[in-house]
Amino acid sequence: MSDTRQTHRQMSRRGFLHAMALGAGGAALAACVVPEGAMPAAEEAAAPAQENLPIIYWSMFGLQEAAQAQNQVERFNEQTGENAIFMSIGWGNVTQKAQVAIQGGNPPDMVSLWSQAYTWGPRGLLLPLEDYAERDGFDGEGWSKPAWDALWSEGHLWGTGHTLNVFALHSNDTLLEEGGFSADSPPESFADLDVMAEALTTHDDDGNITRLGFLPWLRSGSLWHWGWANGAQFYDEDTDTITAGSEEALLYTLEWFKSYADKYDIEKIDRYVSGFGNRSSLTEDPWYVDKIVLQIDGSWKRSWIPRYAPDLDYSVFKSPYGPGYTEPTSLVEIGAMFNVPNGAKNPDGGWQLAHFMAGKQQQIEFGNLVGDVPPLNEAARDPEFLNSLPFNELYVELTESEGGRAWPRIPVLEQYKTEIRRLQDEVIHGQIDPQQGLDDMTAKLQQELNDFRQQVS
Repeated sequence: MSDTRQTHRQMSRRGFLHAMALGAGGAALAACVVPEGAMPAAEEAAAPAQENLPIIYWSMFGLQEAAQAQNQVERFNEQTGENAIFMSIGWGNVTQKAQVAIQGGNPPDMVSLWSQAYTWGPRGLLLPLEDYAERDGFDGEGWSKPAWDALWSEGHLWGTGHTLNVFALHSNDTLLEEGGFSADSPPESFADLDVMAEALTTHDDDGNITRLGFLPWLRSGSLWHWGWANGAQFYDEDTDTITAGSEEALLYTLEWFKSYADKYDIEKIDRYVSGFGNRSSLTEDPWYVDKIVLQIDGSWKRSWIPRYAPDLDYSVFKSPYGPGYTEPTSLVEIGAMFNVPNGAKNPDGGWQLAHFMAGKQQQIEFGNLVGDVPPLNEAARDPEFLNSLPFNELYVELTESEGGRAWPRIPVLEQYKTEIRRLQDEVIHGQIDPQQGLDDMTAKLQQELNDFRQQVS
């Protein structure tokens, strides 16, 4: 791994604070004051931990996921003789609480996050783990490429993981067949989706929408997903450049979004979806109750359907792609990245637990429970996982294919996500020209990325 590692360079306290303010959630991050020199180099991270300290683990998991994580922590304790303590913080609270704890100098020894590592790590909030990994033989052997890539940024390994969120097109097959289509002939292109959306969308006598066939931005659909599906890159790692403003594929995709807003009347769409409640809820999904026919959703959805829509007749298809690409794509992101915060009292124990959680058996168990894909190929292809849920083969293929995509692993990623959501909303509501919006967003993000680079250099 030495060829992928960069030498860590400390930044001044003033530079650190300025850099933190650049990312999404900058105000919260800027409050996390890490004293000058407090972020260890990777070489320092593998120092022996103080003996007899517990390993405090703050988890995003709740409900049955928390119970499974607790069982795995207990197994870790039995096998190692350590005293790891599991604490369920919840996915809605863990990020903020971890920031506050780091600011106060009392973080846990391991915390589960998502892509925040790309923003937190370079700003000194997490420990680089590549020396631990090299010492213990955690080298990515047997991991799918997008999964292993997702653990790294800025030349540092920021965590481990045990499942992958993968995304595909979900179909309500009863409604699909009522509209004259078959799950045996899924859509393959943007044009196919356009035809199906028109045929499957219904209105009342006053022209109000009573069912949506498809909208590209609903549920887990986004400019990220469909941009990748049309060949967009968003970021050029070789030149460290935000590329959104210069990509024809992304402009085409954004204009495709706008065509739906115009065709189905964005005011009527807004009225219809306003009745959906919490759009991120796993238990209250309008797709369950015949309000939507086709939508992009995550691999985890299959574990919830038996509980909240047991009679739903559904299929999962690989995502259609646009004229700028030639095969299905999907974001492949770590479902929960296990990170060791800067300032942890037992960082060695935090790494030890993070390494354990990435083991094959832990991956299979959690994959079976939540429906997400193990990043280790031999775990994903193990019959214990592969035969546990419908469409597992499809999701595993997406992680193995050239179409698997990782987030741009840059320190301004969280702000990039925020800006993409804002731009998407402004375009579909006719508030900005798509190309102008892409240009403005690109200039803003590139400047902030450049400012960060100058501060840390």
